[in-house]
Amino acid sequence: MSETQQSSEAATDEPRDKAKGVLAEIISKMGIEAEIVVHDEDDRFRLEIQCEDPERVVGRRGQVLDALQHLVGKIVFRGRSLGEGGAPKKPIVVDADGYRERHAERLRGIAERSAEKVIETKLPMAMDPMTPHDRRIMHMALADNPGVETRSEGEGEDRHMLIVPVSVE
Repeated sequence: MSETQQSSEAATDEPRDKAKGVLAEIISKMGIEAEIVVHDEDDRFRLEIQCEDPERVVGRRGQVLDALQHLVGKIVFRGRSLGEGGAPKKPIVVDADGYRERHAERLRGIAERSAEKVIETKLPMAMDPMTPHDRRIMHMALADNPGVETRSEGEGEDRHMLIVPVSVE
């Protein structure tokens, strides 16, 4: 094996580089021309897909992005419980056209409006079922709101968040 091949293989051993390669290959097989930009953040690797038609890689309610993220993570970390040097592995987040941040902002807005309604009516409100990540965004958005408490209820795909008014005595 030549020195160039060895260094190339060593580079793809790096989770960030391997993730970029895996995602680029999947996107290519989807028939989409795209550039993958990697952002190595403190707590995660964010792979940003830049292409002409981001809606194709986002999908309905971000389902395609979620599937891509799941696949890339499974392939990159297959058989590894820890990252390099025994450190916890950084999660891989796949995004396109700023979808993830827009979605999080939308969820925070829904959480705030729902909390206002709960405080006004003094009645609990059950939100629609959502992913663990989406529930976490909403729980965090309301964590400092003294007028409500939040909790998750239900099982599996029916798991949802409940916003409950805090009784003032």
